[in-house]
Amino acid sequence: MKKKILKMILTFFAVMLCCTFIARGASSMTVAKVKTEEVSRGSLTEEFTGEGKITAKNKLYQSIPEGHKVIDFLVSPGKKLQKGEGILKLDVKELDEKLVEQEREISKIELQIEQQRISGNPQARTPAAAQAGIGLARTKEALSAAQSSYKQAKENYEAAVQMPLQETEEEEAGQERLKELKEEQDAAWSALQEAQAAYQQSLGEYGLAEQDDANAAANDAATKQASQAALEEMQIELDIQKEKLEELKKLKEADGVVAAQEEGVLESIGIEEGSITTGTEQIVYESGGLEACGVVPAAKLTVIAEKDEIEMRVQGEAKKLKLTVDRVEQNEEGAYVWYALLPEASYRSGTDFTYEYSKDSKGTYEQLIPLSALRESGGSYYVLLAEKRPGILGESYEAVRTAVTLLGKDEKQAAIEANLPEKAMLISESDKYIKEGDRVRINE
Repeated sequence: MKKKILKMILTFFAVMLCCTFIARGASSMTVAKVKTEEVSRGSLTEEFTGEGKITAKNKLYQSIPEGHKVIDFLVSPGKKLQKGEGILKLDVKELDEKLVEQEREISKIELQIEQQRISGNPQARTPAAAQAGIGLARTKEALSAAQSSYKQAKENYEAAVQMPLQETEEEEAGQERLKELKEEQDAAWSALQEAQAAYQQSLGEYGLAEQDDANAAANDAATKQASQAALEEMQIELDIQKEKLEELKKLKEADGVVAAQEEGVLESIGIEEGSITTGTEQIVYESGGLEACGVVPAAKLTVIAEKDEIEMRVQGEAKKLKLTVDRVEQNEEGAYVWYALLPEASYRSGTDFTYEYSKDSKGTYEQLIPLSALRESGGSYYVLLAEKRPGILGESYEAVRTAVTLLGKDEKQAAIEANLPEKAMLISESDKYIKEGDRVRINE
């Protein structure tokens, strides 16, 4: 009996042991395996890479004289030029004819200027107000005479009306005389009305004449102003033609050689040998040394700054070159680029290069975590910690959520502020999706 009970106890424990192993095995297959890391102290590092080209610090543009045939190139692109050194040669066989034509053109413009100066002077004329003033004076005099005549006729009539008549014959003669005086008064009144109308008409005509004179003066001023503008335009054209004449003379003296106006490295000549110049072609040469010009990634515009260090590698070279950023600005295409002066070396403008940028943050952070350990939900940041929890099958790890404040981050780490336990085990990687409260296994 005792042996049977002992056997049953041993069988029970054996079964329990097997179940434990089976449960642990099943748990290991379903529970996520995670990697943990600790909080560290240090600085963030901004890093990025990019591409760029070597360019000249300054570019100079020189026009080629118009209307000439290019017969020879005296230097090739990449050649360092001294001021006055020949670049190309023009055909000057017809240069004497061009000089004569240019002198004729200048003479023609000078004649046009003289003609314009004469035609721009106002024409002599008698002011309209002067003639109208004579008529106004006449009508004024006539009005004054008519006023005097009417006054006299009126006084004569009124005096005759008041004169007493005693005898019949005198009365008849008086009435006849009174009638004559009345007719003279009426006639004088009519003449006065006509004189007043004539004076008002002359006065209006004088006002119109004054306005005509004012308009004529304004037209003369406008004509003179237009003439002066035309003269100035002709003078500018005359100066241009004189400059062309001087260029032709200098070109003849130089035997058709176009020389560099400044010191620099020849970049390009904007015309082919044997072509006739149109005046738009340019000789381009570089001066002021060479610069590295790198394109800044759009996400890093606020990172890079003047005096930052950059490592560049020229295409085809193994060594890296350390440069100091001189300035950051927009180029002609609107992209943001950085510039750095290059040391004296045998580089050529247009050479491609790659670069690497790295800069530590100014301050030191007390809590740095791997960027992969930082999680976000609803605009808030948190981390998951692996913490031990007791269970039926023994102790196991559970994912515990802890809120954090993000202070900054780079490509690899994040600076945070949080109430974390000492030796906190931050979950940075997991082979399965996990959330708060999930059991996890530590990947040793």
